[in-house]
Amino acid sequence: MSLTPFKPYMTRSEFAAHIGVAKSYVTKLGHQGRLVMGEGENADRIDVAATKALLVESTGARERANDAAVTPAFADAKDKREHYQAEMARLEYEEKCGLLMRADEVRAVVSAAGAGLRTRLERLPDTLAPQLAVVQDEARVRAVLASEIESTLAELAHQISKLLEVGDGRA
Repeated sequence: MSLTPFKPYMTRSEFAAHIGVAKSYVTKLGHQGRLVMGEGENADRIDVAATKALLVESTGARERANDAAVTPAFADAKDKREHYQAEMARLEYEEKCGLLMRADEVRAVVSAAGAGLRTRLERLPDTLAPQLAVVQDEARVRAVLASEIESTLAELAHQISKLLEVGDGRA
C-alpha cells in the first residue's frame, strides 16, 4: 500500500514509491513501453491512472501485487493456487494419518490379492477332488466346499491385510 499522496502525474521516483518498487524497476517499465507519459506541461511525468490501467492489462507481477492493480483474473488464479496448496496439504495429512493411500499402492495391493485368490481358486479342484470323490453325503460335500471356500477367503483377507500394512509402512 502506498504512503505517497495521489497525484494524477508523477515523476519516476514518485511513481516508484507510489507502487512500492525501486526506481530502476520503473525505468525498466519505461524501456518495455509500459509507462504512459503525460502531455503538454506533464510530458516528462507519468500519467498514473493510465499507467496503472496498462500495468493491470500487462503481465507484470510486482505491480499486480499492489492492491489497486489486482485484476479479477489474477485474484482467481491466486485463489486457485491457494486452494490447491490447501488441498495438497490436506491430502498429505490424510495420507500420513493412514486415511488415504496412493493409487499405485492400492493397485499393487489389489493386484497381488487378486493373483493370490486366483492361485488358490485354481488349486481347489486338485485339493477337493480326492476328498469329494469318496463322499456320498451331499451335506458332507457342502461342508467340505464351504470349509475350503472359507479358508480361501480368510487367506485372501490375511494377504490384503499384510499388503496394506506394507503400504502404510507398518510392516
